[in-house]
Amino acid sequence: MVEDQSRLADLRVGISLLWRVALRYRGVAAMSIVGALIWMAMVILVPYLVGSVIDLVVGRAEMSDIWPVLGLMVIAGAIQAVGISLRRYYGFKMSYRAEADLRNNIFTHIQRLAFSFHDVTSTGELMARASSDLSQLRLILAMAPITSANLVMFVVVAIVLIIIDPVLGLTASLMVPALLFTSARFASKVVGFSFDLQQRLSELSHVVEETVSGIEVVKSYGQEAQQQARLDDKAETIYDAAMGMAKQRAIYRPFFEIIPALGTVAVLALGGVRVVDGAITFGEFVSFTQYLAVMVLPLLITGWFFANLPRSAAAASRIDALLETAPDIREPEHPVRLKPGHGEVVFDDVSFAYPDGTTVLHNVDLRIPGGSSVGLVGATGSGKSTIAHLIPRFYDVTSGSITLDGVDVRDLALDDLRSEVSVVFQESYLFSASIEENIRVGDPMASDKRIRSAARLAKAHEFICGFDDGYATVVGERGSTLSGGQRQRVSLARGVVRDPRVLILDDATSSVDAIVEAEIQEALRQVMAGRTTVIIAHRTSTLALVDNVAFIEDGHVVAFGPHHELLEEVPRYAAVLATGAEVDA
Repeated sequence: MVEDQSRLADLRVGISLLWRVALRYRGVAAMSIVGALIWMAMVILVPYLVGSVIDLVVGRAEMSDIWPVLGLMVIAGAIQAVGISLRRYYGFKMSYRAEADLRNNIFTHIQRLAFSFHDVTSTGELMARASSDLSQLRLILAMAPITSANLVMFVVVAIVLIIIDPVLGLTASLMVPALLFTSARFASKVVGFSFDLQQRLSELSHVVEETVSGIEVVKSYGQEAQQQARLDDKAETIYDAAMGMAKQRAIYRPFFEIIPALGTVAVLALGGVRVVDGAITFGEFVSFTQYLAVMVLPLLITGWFFANLPRSAAAASRIDALLETAPDIREPEHPVRLKPGHGEVVFDDVSFAYPDGTTVLHNVDLRIPGGSSVGLVGATGSGKSTIAHLIPRFYDVTSGSITLDGVDVRDLALDDLRSEVSVVFQESYLFSASIEENIRVGDPMASDKRIRSAARLAKAHEFICGFDDGYATVVGERGSTLSGGQRQRVSLARGVVRDPRVLILDDATSSVDAIVEAEIQEALRQVMAGRTTVIIAHRTSTLALVDNVAFIEDGHVVAFGPHHELLEEVPRYAAVLATGAEVDA
């Protein structure tokens, strides 16, 4: 019962979004409706003209009286064709425009959402929102103007039928409540299946995305069969939901054919009697039967629209839920300009807990002088990566404050803050683009000279020039055509191209061998010179580069000082380095 109420609430949310989207493109929608109304007017006119021709023929009228009516039928057909063109063109224009704009809005919004959202939301789930869910919206939006015109057509035709013959008109109108009741019953039966189907499609997208992204692991451990089994399981749940809808469609769809057929039979039987009795002319009877067919068509299309509305509303509610997700990291209402400085970072009584309630940091006090370098060392889950990620506001502190050159980072515009704080992650993610474009991600406005200068600083220029296309060399997905050391140095160049005050290296040498590490460390010495640098590391060779080390345990900074002093004075510090137990928090 609770689940049904929740789904009905989601259904209302989805319909509300569909309505708002339709209103946003009301100009285009209006043109589609105008086209549909033009088409409708001609559809209504033609049966009248047909009846007139039949009555003229039966009355043995002259051809001179019949030709004008036939001419009007030709003109009506041409105008009807124009109406169909307008209806289809503007209907699809609205639906495709809405789909494209919503996809852009989703993409923009996803980029605004904080790490905390992406930590718990799969890529496949988001891809489903931008693909299968949007496709459902496009389908129903394309039909909305036509359905609106069909409802008008139904009302007009019903009035015309009653005008032609009240008895036959009322008899034909009995189809309406029967069809509306059938549509309502069908819609109520498929609501649950609609929500389940959209959710299961997103789960399938998650399995596919995860398998493709981790194809190296899948192949290395021979997990193809297991992943196929996961996919088969998800595909089977989609099949079950789809067949549930198909079963209901098989049950109710025949009624959409039977009810109009019974209505037509009743009208033909009663109409024949009334023609014989002279209540209506033969031409009027023919016109009536054609009008009856015209009325059945919009009822069938309208029934299809409302039968498919639940699935589209379910998709719309999922999109609305995503777009209504508020970013955890918000821009300050009145951002403060960053003062001139050398990148001093101060943690003042900082505590932090993740949204699930897991507390990671407790009352951390840490001062990193501008232009100095600090290594963060700790065991698994100690909080060292969390400390680094709080500086550029990937997350916000639960309590306390972090300042950059005396300004609370929460008071800075995000673009201003992150233009002064660069992060080189452990996993060197490169886009499937040229090396130059990947470096330019760090600063889209960087000149070619600055790009090459950053590459030289990161010791990447030489190997880049060794490629046939040099800086224009296109790397594969995630930079797969480069070695680990090459990817790391391109990432380092990307991090320094904007010349940030603070550079954060998140265990940037952990995945390379000793020889490549030595090459990167040579680059780091140049990059770090005179720049505030925070390094998450556990290799002694890397820690030798920093001025001081902050040793972190259980979310506390338990020791701070030069690496060699901590080795001598803090046994636990030496033990952690010796075992290499820690990984990123």
